[in-house]
Amino acid sequence: MPTRPSVDAGTAIGMTVVFAGLDLEQALDELSAAGFGAAEVFVGHLGPRGVDAPVSEGHASVAGDLVRELSLGVSTLNCIVGDFDPFTSDEALEDTAIRLGWHLRLASAIGSPRVLIWDGEQDNPELLQVAPARLGRVIERGREVARLDEPPDIAVELHPNTFALKHGMHEEVAETLMGVAAGVCLDFCHAAVALGADFATRLSDSFIQSVSHVHFADSDCRSEQLHFPPGAGRVDIAAAERVLEGRGLGVAWDLFGWPGPRHATTLGMARYREAVERIGRIQEAPEDADPR
Repeated sequence: MPTRPSVDAGTAIGMTVVFAGLDLEQALDELSAAGFGAAEVFVGHLGPRGVDAPVSEGHASVAGDLVRELSLGVSTLNCIVGDFDPFTSDEALEDTAIRLGWHLRLASAIGSPRVLIWDGEQDNPELLQVAPARLGRVIERGREVARLDEPPDIAVELHPNTFALKHGMHEEVAETLMGVAAGVCLDFCHAAVALGADFATRLSDSFIQSVSHVHFADSDCRSEQLHFPPGAGRVDIAAAERVLEGRGLGVAWDLFGWPGPRHATTLGMARYREAVERIGRIQEAPEDADPR
């Protein structure tokens, strides 16, 4: 159990990537109007859109000011974009670490407590043997490259197409991440596509303890990038909430790919807020519990 809740625990968190076709101002306006109190900001929203131009820490700083002017908090900087390859060579690991270090600096500039990455695609049997260790190393090296006194936390979102869930290595990856002071972002949709509607019953206690961030969604358990609103799919959401209850975690509502996100938030906000409260609170230890 965490000793303290995540800074965004208990807050309704929307995701700007749901509105990837809008500029950042428009996306934030949508989240604010829907009743969210914080934003998970997609890194692609920071710079000029439709123009190949560099993004600086200045872009991130101004974006953070905009979020706060709209009375929203910054929950996460979502940096799941492009290739993520620490596996194929030492040069590839270093290049990936440099990019991760830059994303950590952008997150620091925007005022985000967390960077969201993924574990990367890999199918080579020989490389899979060392993939968890390489993932852990690139996280450590990324922090070194960032040169921040207090770098943001790192959460790794496992997908059905990335190596951990695709090849049944998620338990090993979770253990590796805890060893480098990082965590798993558990996305209900991705887990359901990879493991089934009852995925929560298939995850070990140690895996659940590695979860540091949550993406709330339903799923048809087939469509990889289609995050259903609650009740529209087949996921045993109540079971997932039970294993995460009292963990003090932030819970972002992921509607990426859903054709009607505004309609979904209108109908499903009350149900989502139940999950935010249940997973976001810290479960008190019994008074007679062994303090060790």
